[in-house]
Amino acid sequence: MPKIKEVQEKIKNENLNSFFFSSQANVFYLTYFHSSNAFIILTPSQKIFITDSRYYEGAIEKLKDWEIILLGKGGKKGIEHLKEIIDHYGGNKIGFEKDKVTLSFYEKLIEGNLKERLKGYEGFLDDIRISKTEDEINIIKTAVKQIDNVFKKIINEIKECKTELDVRRKIINYIFEEGGTGESFPAIIASGKHSAIPHYETSDSPILWDNFLLIDMGSVYKGYCSDFTRTLILGNVDPELEKIYEIVKEAHLEATNIVKAGIPVKEIDLKAREIIDKYGYGDYFIHSTGHGIGVEIHEPPRIYKESEEILKENTVFTIEPGIYLPEKGGVRLENIVVARENGVEVLTQTPLDKVIIR
Repeated sequence: MPKIKEVQEKIKNENLNSFFFSSQANVFYLTYFHSSNAFIILTPSQKIFITDSRYYEGAIEKLKDWEIILLGKGGKKGIEHLKEIIDHYGGNKIGFEKDKVTLSFYEKLIEGNLKERLKGYEGFLDDIRISKTEDEINIIKTAVKQIDNVFKKIINEIKECKTELDVRRKIINYIFEEGGTGESFPAIIASGKHSAIPHYETSDSPILWDNFLLIDMGSVYKGYCSDFTRTLILGNVDPELEKIYEIVKEAHLEATNIVKAGIPVKEIDLKAREIIDKYGYGDYFIHSTGHGIGVEIHEPPRIYKESEEILKENTVFTIEPGIYLPEKGGVRLENIVVARENGVEVLTQTPLDKVIIR
């Protein structure tokens, strides 16, 4: 369940009367209720959920211990009504997510008597969201299992696919078949030299044989994301490409082996880079080693050499080193792991061994 009491305690410790949440991700995190137009006001003792008529009845049904307010009731203009609600419940010191609002929304929000009462924060819930509960981890485990199963199905049908988009269509169908509610991001299907572009946009380009096929995909289950990457060998590839596959695999395993709650986050990234540098491919590892994951596909912490964070227990994150050779091909191998007190728990069960399709 959401860590409401922990959030309310933080509001109190920040010497705030309330906090106004407007981002969809944080509104969902605090309620497990999906809405494209909803806001929350939390005080140390109150929980107020604000939404429009499209979601109002659903919120009343699901959020039994919240005060539900209909936004725009009586024909009031949405933003003006919202400001009235904040004015009424917020108190004199109101925190808000300055990193999650548009300039236009902020300018409208501070018109009137709220400007001097608002205090902006960046990442207000990051330190709470970063360490998952066992309930959250179990949901993510299911999302990970779903995407593992999708991969098992996909590799048996690659020969039927003519284009990158053909593969993505199958992935989407299988995500629903496995019980997911959709993609956690648009799947990346990168054939041949496209695999050397880390965030390539899947296209109608043909699947090329005697090349790599990189598949980066994820599903959503109960609002939580999975993320998964494997690089397939179609036919016979250049010996250098086979070589970098084994290097990335070694880097992945070495980085995974040092994961443990309490270590500096940067050590994971540095370990992966150490392996890739050893073989002379350091210049071709061009992104961080991983990222946190939860109700959003990218959450703190960033697993990078410049991080000053300490890895918290029950942080769920990806490990995904890669080597990308321009105009030739690239390899990325990605698992989701959990930092435990005594070491690492790897959630992704698909092996890292080469998958060769001929």
